[in-house]
Amino acid sequence: MKIVPLQLIINAIETASDEWDQYLDIVTMTIVGLPQYDDSIGTDYESLAERIEAGINIRYYRLPSKFDIHEYSIMEKFIYDLPNGSTRDELAGCIHGKGAFHRFKSSIRYYGIERDWYNYLAKAYHSMAIE
Repeated sequence: MKIVPLQLIINAIETASDEWDQYLDIVTMTIVGLPQYDDSIGTDYESLAERIEAGINIRYYRLPSKFDIHEYSIMEKFIYDLPNGSTRDELAGCIHGKGAFHRFKSSIRYYGIERDWYNYLAKAYHSMAIE
């Protein structure tokens, strides 16, 4: 049984993007990234993609994508874990519509709870990494 470095998985979750799929290679204990939706991929990526496909859940384990992580849901949970009051109400109102992330980040700075948010987010990433 191999021990997976938890921080390696957390770092991959923190850097997840819409453009890349990430996999844990349990032989080398490294993160392997493959670009999504790129028809111009060369043979190096094609052969890596084939090796990953052949080794899924044997050697390569897919890590959460940006879609899987869904930071908006984490943001909602953070807000509803706050005590009742004007800060919670303000944050709940600011996360709807276009520009929700920007308004949220501006509001947490304004209310002085930015550190609380990043601690909450780090704990959420930690939980995902364990899963």
